[in-house]
Amino acid sequence: MKRDSLYFKLLKDYCDGLLSLQYKGEDAAFRGGIWCRSCKTIHGRCPDGVFAFTEMYKLTREEKYLAAAESVFDYGENLLCTDGGLYNDAQTTWRYTTVFHLIAVAEAYEAGRGILPEPFAAKLYARAERNAAWLFENLDEHSPANINYCTTNGLALLLAGRLLGEEKYLHRAARLVAYAAEHISENGLLYGECKPHGKRSARGCVAVDIGYNVEESVPALVKYACIAGDEALCAKLEKVLEAHLEFMLPDGGWDNSFGVRNNKWTYWGSRTSDGCVPAYLLMAEKNPAFAEAALRNTELLARCTHGGLLYGGPHYKEHGEYACSHHTFEHANALAFVLENIDEKYLLPARTQILADSASGIRYYPETATCKLACGDYLATVTNYDFDVPFSGHASGGTLTALYHKKIGPMIMASVSDYVLVEPTNMQQVKDRQHHRPLTPRFAAEKEGKTCFSSWFTEAEMTQKENTVCVKTGLADADCRPLSGYEPRICYTLGKEGMEIEIENAAGLQFILPLIRGKAELKAGKTAKREKIFFLTGGFIADEWTLVPDESGRIAFRIRAD
Repeated sequence: MKRDSLYFKLLKDYCDGLLSLQYKGEDAAFRGGIWCRSCKTIHGRCPDGVFAFTEMYKLTREEKYLAAAESVFDYGENLLCTDGGLYNDAQTTWRYTTVFHLIAVAEAYEAGRGILPEPFAAKLYARAERNAAWLFENLDEHSPANINYCTTNGLALLLAGRLLGEEKYLHRAARLVAYAAEHISENGLLYGECKPHGKRSARGCVAVDIGYNVEESVPALVKYACIAGDEALCAKLEKVLEAHLEFMLPDGGWDNSFGVRNNKWTYWGSRTSDGCVPAYLLMAEKNPAFAEAALRNTELLARCTHGGLLYGGPHYKEHGEYACSHHTFEHANALAFVLENIDEKYLLPARTQILADSASGIRYYPETATCKLACGDYLATVTNYDFDVPFSGHASGGTLTALYHKKIGPMIMASVSDYVLVEPTNMQQVKDRQHHRPLTPRFAAEKEGKTCFSSWFTEAEMTQKENTVCVKTGLADADCRPLSGYEPRICYTLGKEGMEIEIENAAGLQFILPLIRGKAELKAGKTAKREKIFFLTGGFIADEWTLVPDESGRIAFRIRAD
């Protein structure tokens, strides 16, 4: 039974959590909106929650969910423009997120056929008409928006075309999806999470974000392919899902420690997207690891959920942070889709392995200048990715961005190198600013009042052989302008006993090591400071080790599990 699955239990938990935050007063400017404790506001995309509430009403027939669905939908009138576009938030002019609302409205309408009161169903239909008309006129492959808007508008216009009987929407949807499918690398990774979509870095890298891909773009493409009956696209996307699964960690987390939207990454996915489970479960008959991956990610979501709300990372609750409601109402929609559309046999699957369980060796991804290593119980990622670092904040410079142990979990999970509110209404703030520091291992130095890090250096030279990656790196400021006079070298060697790190030519530098779990055994150099920190991006508490070199400019240490 679907109601025995974790997917149902978690969706009910989310709907109840959102209900506890829904404004039920008489003021139409707020009525139906979902308050956010962390951001002290009502997020403009909360009307997307109409689908989750509608599905829960369908499954339980409890009137409170029907009332919540209609009320949160009606709140959307506060952000709906006369031309059919919907503001992302009251404080922004961005309206391309109308695409996500149209998907939610269309899915709610279909799920509610025959059970929703006719006046409510009519309102859903009317808004779908208005949203679709605006999207058709204003959002295509030439618009100033990342590739995820092509993939999702392809799905949105497919749903609208079928619902409204508009052939032109179906034709446009096919064009957008075909365009997006052209942006798949030889390794099966979707790229174009930038503007323009084909942009390349100085190193020849393209814009890849694992979080946005697995939680938004690829699910939209998979939904489109399955609904449209496009077998050729389904076959192509099966390979894409397999390729992205190489970045799922054994506990269901996503290694997006280097992605170009790293400023919105958190360990289970991405802050304002729906989730990976629809894509993997729609394709579950193709590969048993897909259903397992979906379940592991959902189990991780459940571990990060408290009081019916999805927290932005594994340690948010422990650190005393509030949960942003945005995470909950979007990820609730993914669960609603699963319960509405997926055969229950895939919701309670026989447990099996995913790729990370048996990974070994080293693999290099030229599209992101990133190495993934695996040996015994350890998994690691080292990146030299130079794509648009000043905006996204992801690490470059040959940084160790991930270290994972199959028994204790995340040991290192690199974040942005500085917390900048690139999307102010979609990013939380923290009150403990003194201990809010990046989770990125890096060299650091001060120059003329500016902080410089190796993780901002985009001109490093990186080589890899067997289980070792060696880097000749440097330091740069937040705009990636190099700092002269420093050329540290670092070698990472992954073995069954842990990660050996050898650093040379580091005189005058500090090496910052944020360690979530495990031990650091120092062999050369010394510890200048050790302090407990927390960082919102990724969502982990860590011990921040500050290491300084010996007289020869050398630091050496091993990181291993407890």
